Amino acid sequence: MHLARSALLATALVAAPAWGQDDEAEEPGGQITEPGADGSSPVLPAQPLDPEQEPDTEAEPVTPVSGRSYVALVVGISSYRNLPDATELNFGRSDAATVANALRHEAGFDEVFFLGDGEATKAGITELLHTKIPQLVGANDLFLFYFVGHGIGADLGLPVLLAHDSTLQNGQEDGFELNQLAQDLQTWIRAGNALIVTDVVHRNALDGISFFGPAAADWPTMPPDWMVLSASQPQRPGRDGAFGKVFAEGIAGAADANRDRYITGAELHAYLLSRLSPQGQIPIAEGQFDPGMVVAQGVRGRPTDGPLDRPEEPPEPKVALPDWTVSAAKFVWASGSSQSVQCREKPVTSCAPSCYVRQFLAGPCKLKGIFEGAELEGSAMILGPGKYDCSRKGGELVCSGP
Repeated sequence: MHLARSALLATALVAAPAWGQDDEAEEPGGQITEPGADGSSPVLPAQPLDPEQEPDTEAEPVTPVSGRSYVALVVGISSYRNLPDATELNFGRSDAATVANALRHEAGFDEVFFLGDGEATKAGITELLHTKIPQLVGANDLFLFYFVGHGIGADLGLPVLLAHDSTLQNGQEDGFELNQLAQDLQTWIRAGNALIVTDVVHRNALDGISFFGPAAADWPTMPPDWMVLSASQPQRPGRDGAFGKVFAEGIAGAADANRDRYITGAELHAYLLSRLSPQGQIPIAEGQFDPGMVVAQGVRGRPTDGPLDRPEEPPEPKVALPDWTVSAAKFVWASGSSQSVQCREKPVTSCAPSCYVRQFLAGPCKLKGIFEGAELEGSAMILGPGKYDCSRKGGELVCSGP
């Protein structure tokens, strides 16, 4: 049986087990509205899921496809050749590397290709998709394409994925225009099953252009049994660096709700929802695919005894902070608005565009500010008096000292 997105999402939100939720989860990235309130794609309520809920272990185990190969291309781009440093995604390459390692060592994939930063040019990505991967994938096999980086144009109806050497001015030509990419994938990759995953909707903006890449709902119709999954809803940025880690955990075994050592598309999506929706981030799945479609094999599976949460890890060692006092530090911002600084044992100080903080304990000072409409945070280690120049670097705020 094939399920459309709306039915699968409704099932997933009800059945998703909340296993391994982060204790240090950040606040939601945006307000979740009711489905279809503004004519946009349906939006799911980010209602908390019961962490004590047992997975559906009575679900019928899947029947594996004999002789199937699992092949993946994982692309992670943090820095771009033709974009300024302020647009850098400090988690892109590392998230992709985490996913690639999970696929290689824990999810039963036979071949995993990884391209990061300078390797992930349009020519480099195209070479693998057009030449090498088609030699490894046939009608009996599964192909996984995972892309984390920047995209543009989804808010204008012209969605594009940006390669390392793409430009904002000519992204339709030197990037991957979505309709053309979808057509090329169907022409080149003759896989019976495919999972396409993108994490390309981010808060960054440049010269008035938002980095809203395509979400799952922006893709054109794909072949049967091809599942398209996005880290968040259309034009709703998720938490930086949150999706990749959870995806890797899920496909490596955490999503195995019935403990049969196979991960299905429905199990994976349900797990992502259970981990991310309480923080307001809603991964979306699209396509006409069998929810029992196997996307990983031979995984370590969920724990069979005790609570479903991960075993308690030993506490991190406490970091000794300085015990001396800084007489005065001046914080100067070159851009942004509504900046503030909070140093140790001091109240929040408004700092737009500069401020002094006096007589405080040396150590980390929390930074906040609004940059191109997005509220960003960061931290600066202040160990002595002087002037500290503060700015945005990627998705964080930083200060450089005297």
